[in-house]
Amino acid sequence: MPNELIALAKKHRIMLKFWDFEPPVEAIYFYYPGKNPVIGLDPRITADIKHFRCVLAEELGHFFTTRQECNFIHYHCRNRIGIYREEYHAMVWAVNYLIPDRELEKAYKLMPPQKLKDFFRVDPEFMAFKLRLSKDKLLSSLNPSSPHPSV
Repeated sequence: MPNELIALAKKHRIMLKFWDFEPPVEAIYFYYPGKNPVIGLDPRITADIKHFRCVLAEELGHFFTTRQECNFIHYHCRNRIGIYREEYHAMVWAVNYLIPDRELEKAYKLMPPQKLKDFFRVDPEFMAFKLRLSKDKLLSSLNPSSPHPSV
């Protein structure tokens, strides 16, 4: 179990519930004003700890990146095609939480890129998303003498 994420949810009074969802839905974030937020998780995702960590982090990302003034629901579906603005912000929060920039920079210098997902215990798609976000920043930090900023 991703204990650090569960502790974070508990600290912020976010209820975690396990429900059987119909695929492709794997998780849900629900908030209603005046009530504690709820993250519903499909128990089948706990079989893959890396994926479970990614899904839970993304659902927690909704709590930290979405205004809490109105009720809303976000579903997590594996292999989503489009990412809406709220989903994008939740994913950015999640990858930055599970893969901090400083840790990524250190790890990138020590191991080949294909090992990063195992080192950070995340899905390959999750790692790829973080690398896309960090590409310009990471490249400039690895090559500070470059005369041209990355575009």
